[in-house]
Amino acid sequence: MTIERVCSSCFDDDDLRSWIRETNGPRGCDACGKFDSPTCELSKLCQHIQSCLEKYWGFAVEQLPYESAEGGYQGKTWDTTEILFDEVGLSLPRDNKDRLFYALLGELTDETWCEYDWLTLDHDVALRTSWERFCETVKHKRRFFFHSDGTDDRDSYTPASLLETIARISQRLGLVRELPVNTRLWRARPGIDRGRKVSAVDFGPPPVHLALQSNRMNPPGIPMMYLASTAKTALVETHANTARVGQWKIARPLRVLDLRHLPDVPGLFSDAERTDRLALRFLIRFADDVMTPVARDQRIHVDYLPSQVVTEFFRDFEFEEGRLDGIAYGSTVHPTGWNVALFAGQVDLGFEVPEWGTSPAPWLHFVRSIQVQL
Repeated sequence: MTIERVCSSCFDDDDLRSWIRETNGPRGCDACGKFDSPTCELSKLCQHIQSCLEKYWGFAVEQLPYESAEGGYQGKTWDTTEILFDEVGLSLPRDNKDRLFYALLGELTDETWCEYDWLTLDHDVALRTSWERFCETVKHKRRFFFHSDGTDDRDSYTPASLLETIARISQRLGLVRELPVNTRLWRARPGIDRGRKVSAVDFGPPPVHLALQSNRMNPPGIPMMYLASTAKTALVETHANTARVGQWKIARPLRVLDLRHLPDVPGLFSDAERTDRLALRFLIRFADDVMTPVARDQRIHVDYLPSQVVTEFFRDFEFEEGRLDGIAYGSTVHPTGWNVALFAGQVDLGFEVPEWGTSPAPWLHFVRSIQVQL
């Protein structure tokens, strides 16, 4: 029996299942014989599948040199079976006798596939290798004048181009967001003795002359204000068992680069643009690298350098929404919480008077302090 219509339940891929449901053809699947799911024409589904594959692979006949004496195409190749079931990992949960398997192959091209562009790296790979090179540069080669190191071409980015590209990707994916007014945030101070009278200053950023630690987002000498979403998160981030924890309330909307919950990478059969999908694949890897905790040993000043340089670049970058007030990110030690590093100093909280001009409205208002213990 020829398979003309196939149902959504014959596939495990969420995007293909959704595509078939949206087509919403009559019940009655020629592949599995069941009437429990919407169907679509197999030929139209295969046209959709092939158009999606063509966003990520090319045809060898159009791209690769061919030398019969050297064994054929001079480059990596796949047939359609390998692309669909090995590379993509498509599964057909109801195809017990391989009828749908062969029907799909009968409708899809029998051309030999190759890399999308065999002469260049995919966008995510070029970004990843450039990021790895950037980290190596700022850690072990050049610390201050590195922006034009390397070359800009299809397979690589200079540090300056890489950082701008990451900023543009973040903006395009909607990661520049606002923390709303009245959001409550917490800062832990383990060194405060029980019973000692405290004020807002005790829970603010350190003054410049006391900003001696190298942290995730800032080098020594450049203070930032690290806050957490809950009192427990703030305490756990200090690796202490007990501490005084101060609560702050946001006084004006704070614009942040929000790395807390990156969107999932769209499926290969989704309608996502190729460049956006590859960019997000890189950005997730980048965010993981930036947020990875570093042991407080002698290497901390070196290992935090990439995230510190990235932060400094983002701090001055002109996003469409305006400059950032900070960077929000997930907690690696308390998965249900999150943190934010604000570019707020003593003046921004009203602790000091600016050297010139009028005092800005405070970013935050201090609420109270409590003793927290694990």
